[in-house]
Amino acid sequence: MSVHPDISICIASYRRPEGLARLLESLQRQKTPADLRVEILVVDNDPDAAPASLPGVRMLHEPRRNIAHARNRAVDAARGTWLAFIDDDEEAEEGWLAAYWEIAARLEADGFFGPVLPRLAPPPGSRGKRWLGVGDFYARPRHESGTPVGSGEVRTSNAVVRRALFGTRRFDPAYGRSGGSDTELFTRMLDSGARFLFCDEARVVETVPVERQRLGWLTRRAFRGGVVTTRIESARRPRRKPWSAARAACALALFGTLLPLSLLAGRAAATRIWLRVCIQAGHLWSAAGGGFEEYA
Repeated sequence: MSVHPDISICIASYRRPEGLARLLESLQRQKTPADLRVEILVVDNDPDAAPASLPGVRMLHEPRRNIAHARNRAVDAARGTWLAFIDDDEEAEEGWLAAYWEIAARLEADGFFGPVLPRLAPPPGSRGKRWLGVGDFYARPRHESGTPVGSGEVRTSNAVVRRALFGTRRFDPAYGRSGGSDTELFTRMLDSGARFLFCDEARVVETVPVERQRLGWLTRRAFRGGVVTTRIESARRPRRKPWSAARAACALALFGTLLPLSLLAGRAAATRIWLRVCIQAGHLWSAAGGGFEEYA
């Protein structure tokens, strides 16, 4: 009789061979209890990919180019009691899985989410200090371990969720091109009564490539975030859609007014206000029925 793993690590990957290699190396360095059974699944979402095999890894192929389909392929194939999610541009610290395993044994919850620490790739030949600091634009909220996690902070970039919680639930392919299928699914789980907690000891590091260290990329990300957030919230609470649109319009006017004044405080301060403008514009655009394809 085959013994099922305790944790299935689910990775959706698309044309990031170097990032995937770094991630898999970090998973091989995990310091875990001797009796913890782990399997690693990689779903290649490149339609043109050739069949591949890697030692100690279950390689799967999802030819439909849509990250939601890739994530669902991993969920369908996983055999673990818990499903761990991590992105192919991240690396797990040595105690990542052990931290999740320890808190799952100590606290009752349906899932746990951990911090993603940004690491900016250095521009070729660059010298001096960047104006785009890590703390300003790439850091994500962190909490004390055991803190409840709400819909605004649930994503597959660093998470462990009970396999049983999925049941017939899957990532919605309608969000495959815009992004947000992970937030949408985990929000549905929260709405049905799931309990998610934060685990600050389960840390991963995300490499931010040079092409993402630009105002244009930050602008697109902020606008997309507003679009997707409002889309999810409108589906959850349709009657509040007019109120959400009015609130976004007021916030857009406020931050638009503050933008010229923020220039006096420097480029980074002005960028923070500009990104708030973009988020509110995304909210308003989505409330008006507009969409946005980040992964077209």
